[in-house]
Amino acid sequence: MPAIATAVRTHRFVSFVALTFLFTWLAWVPAALLVSAERIVPVSLLVLAGGFGPFLAAIVVAAATGDLRPWLRRVVSPRAPPFVWVAAAVLPPVLFGATLAFTVALGWTFESAALGPATLFAALLVSSFIRGGLEEPGWRGFGLPVLQRRLGAFRASLVIGVVWAAWHAPLFAMPGSSQAGTSFAFYLVSVVGISVVTTWLYNESGGRVLVPVAFHSVWNATSVFLSTGISGDGLLPAEAALAAAAWLFVGVLVYRYGAARLSSKPLPTNGLSFAGERTRKAELPREDGPARSLD
Repeated sequence: MPAIATAVRTHRFVSFVALTFLFTWLAWVPAALLVSAERIVPVSLLVLAGGFGPFLAAIVVAAATGDLRPWLRRVVSPRAPPFVWVAAAVLPPVLFGATLAFTVALGWTFESAALGPATLFAALLVSSFIRGGLEEPGWRGFGLPVLQRRLGAFRASLVIGVVWAAWHAPLFAMPGSSQAGTSFAFYLVSVVGISVVTTWLYNESGGRVLVPVAFHSVWNATSVFLSTGISGDGLLPAEAALAAAAWLFVGVLVYRYGAARLSSKPLPTNGLSFAGERTRKAELPREDGPARSLD
């Protein structure tokens, strides 16, 4: 066991990604195959189960390296600056609003009357928390703090964004999913941009995973809610517009904070131990320094 723990610690990010794909695709690949047989209930359960892959993988790797308890304490900590919580709630409708404006300008139509009641959005928010938000303890809560200490915040965000998009690949072959029938190229560009934005929220919150959880949940709920009012033909211009809106905001973040941290705060460790590991000078001062600690 000590040898396994040493190997996992040495290759923490690779171990996390491998387990994430294993746990998720063991559910999603069969789900994609079952769709053609119209077995709705098994498909829904498999899709739901697969979404927990990143969280489960993070738990396994954190346990293998002896970091599970401090990591879990950080995962459930809500203590973050109020403006970060506001940003997590406001950014999705703002970016989607810009996307809708561009879409309508290109000839598509948006009918607000087609939108459901506020209770529908509330239901979507709960569903999005379970089916999307709970990915974040894995992506931002574990993968990001491990990777950005070596690559810096911006480059780590790019890597995680590509992995995140590729992880969704089985859903593109699954009729009825939000990815089915969409352009993977636009999806990839959008997801990588959103990954950078989520990194900013996570780092600026001092490593509070619940902030990315909230952002991811509101993002998915807003996307589904507003999509019911859009109609038109051909390639949905909103795909390109969403990618452009996300990357314009990324440009603002990089200009404001720099690529090394994407934040005014030190790179958070999220309860993970990094003794003896090579890190970037940009991460200093340390998260546990007396001037910066939120604990």
